[in-house]
Amino acid sequence: MKTITRFPHHWTETEDCWIPMPDGVRLAAKLWLPDIAATRPVPAIIEVLPYRKRDIYAPRDAMHHRYFAGHGYACLRVDIRGSGDSDGFQGVFAMKQEQEDTLQVLQWIAAQPWSDGQVGMFGISWGGFQAIQTAYRVPKALKAIVACSFAPDRYTYSQVFRGGSVLLRSIRWSTQMFGYKSRPPDPQLVGDKWRELWMERLQHNAPQIVSALQHQNYSDYWRSRAIDFARIRCPVFAVSGWADSSYVGAVSEALSKLTVPRKGLIGPWGHRFPYLGVPGPAIGFLQETLRWFDQWMRNKETGILQTPMLRAWMPQAVPAKNYYAQSPGRWVGEPQWPSRRIKPKRLVLNADGRLSERAGKTVKIVARSPQTLGLDCGELMPWFQHGASPEMPGDQRADDGKSICFDSAPLSRVLEMLGTAAATLTVSVDRPVAFVCVRLCDVAPDGASTRVSYGVFNLTHRQGAEKPLTLVPGRRYTVKVPLADAAYSFAKGHRLRVAVSTTYWPLIWPSPEPVTLTLIAGKSVIELPVRPPHKSDATIAFEPVEAAAPFTRTALSAGGRNRTVHTDMGSNETIVEVTDGTGRGRYDDIGLMAEARSSERYRIVEDDPLSCEAQVTWTWLFERDNWKIRTETRTNVTCEKHHFVVSATLEAYEGERRVFERKFSERIRRNGN
Repeated sequence: MKTITRFPHHWTETEDCWIPMPDGVRLAAKLWLPDIAATRPVPAIIEVLPYRKRDIYAPRDAMHHRYFAGHGYACLRVDIRGSGDSDGFQGVFAMKQEQEDTLQVLQWIAAQPWSDGQVGMFGISWGGFQAIQTAYRVPKALKAIVACSFAPDRYTYSQVFRGGSVLLRSIRWSTQMFGYKSRPPDPQLVGDKWRELWMERLQHNAPQIVSALQHQNYSDYWRSRAIDFARIRCPVFAVSGWADSSYVGAVSEALSKLTVPRKGLIGPWGHRFPYLGVPGPAIGFLQETLRWFDQWMRNKETGILQTPMLRAWMPQAVPAKNYYAQSPGRWVGEPQWPSRRIKPKRLVLNADGRLSERAGKTVKIVARSPQTLGLDCGELMPWFQHGASPEMPGDQRADDGKSICFDSAPLSRVLEMLGTAAATLTVSVDRPVAFVCVRLCDVAPDGASTRVSYGVFNLTHRQGAEKPLTLVPGRRYTVKVPLADAAYSFAKGHRLRVAVSTTYWPLIWPSPEPVTLTLIAGKSVIELPVRPPHKSDATIAFEPVEAAAPFTRTALSAGGRNRTVHTDMGSNETIVEVTDGTGRGRYDDIGLMAEARSSERYRIVEDDPLSCEAQVTWTWLFERDNWKIRTETRTNVTCEKHHFVVSATLEAYEGERRVFERKFSERIRRNGN
């Protein structure tokens, strides 16, 4: 990455910019204001997040906001209500409140003497959610957005559910947010009232896994928190990465449903901005973002409208391992989406494990998946926050060996896909609640198996996610299982593999009872979105990565992330442990030391899905002179046949003195899970 130190404009940085809300709450923002704003109003770019603007994410925030300010934009990084240095408390899935606050932020900006009344929104994950949710409300000041790894629907695209099944990642995410919301504002900015604000946050803090599990089907709870693309009136640049399978499908949906000017970009990356993308190649994404905002807020002809509607990375022969720095492949482009050039290729899951274009004899294949199938699934959304770590799906051969597999003949030529693959399966099961997982893999001549995509589907949702319907044991059902959006170039001589199972742990919570699946070979199929190469692909390129200097942080101890698997061969107990830490860092400009660390422990005993247990802890530490704060959040989730059992604890310390403790205990009925 090239660090840019000379820009067209100088800027000032204001740490304590306060934005009033109608109810008296003040939102804290950091403002980067370019020198040009002293003589004429300028457009603004804002990022709205609950992740605090002064410590953990401050180095990254500075890299892009200083860059935009150096090119003449006023930039604001806003702490949402109840986070960072803002007043109030943050709700659970409180999209409406966050939307209302952001609309007020836009009105405030438009009224400032340095503002020309135009605002663009930029962000990833929660910042992307805020951008798309605000666009849905159609504020006059909002002229364009760049939304990365966003969710138009927090049920379909989420860290809570996948295909109607409960994700174990939801316990990690809940505990993480539980911890995020426990952190105090900084006395250096808010003064003596910091403790009062902190106690208010702690009193209103609750583990969001409880709310998630109380709404396991697609009800009005989730419907009211979704957006309608048809209502959006500003141009949208939708961005994600293939490795970020929780959110990547939102790009395709946005391009398909939006009626405004729109562009899509999908790289090989995990849950990261493309200029910091891993696996690489990272790209000059800040230049692309400037082109987008210059086009819509400065009326410049930047050429971005002449790019394909969708630009995407086409991976080739991706290594079958848990981490790789670079993804081999090339960029491709489609002028329209959905693309008329992409055609479905139908392959039949035939008897004797054959995957072929013609259907063979109808045959029943009966199997009962081990509870530990899925140990090579990797992380739900790898983001490599602390550098190289084993977060990608590894070699799939062990999981393949526990699945019902269907292999194609060796390919006689390259086969490339781009979009959504989907399996249509005819099955029956012997239990009233069951799931099905479909993995699409690339099998190399040496036998290595790389997961290209996968889909999980709760069979009780076969008539929709609104009202789960229990299954009749032995009755035959035909269900469609969409796989996560993907692109891939299968090499000549490689085989395609489709692997089917009823378990995928520790990605999804197991069904209440072990399930025996009967799959009807000869009737079950998979359709791949096959894309022929095009000569225009060679013209797609991006500028090298560049950014402004980060906010200064001195590392006092190293961070990192690791994943281990332990199996007791005598008890048949398997435990997956994940440790994560930022390392201790000093934010030199504000004299603050901060550190975060977490641990995850997932347990299951073979043949006993009710033994499934998830334990997650999260610790935050802040220090400046005699001000020493620590918060600890813990969540434990177990299950019974008809209930999830949740216990959680929140503790807060000043020095070694515990100043707050609250415990939670809930039994929540399983609803199709």
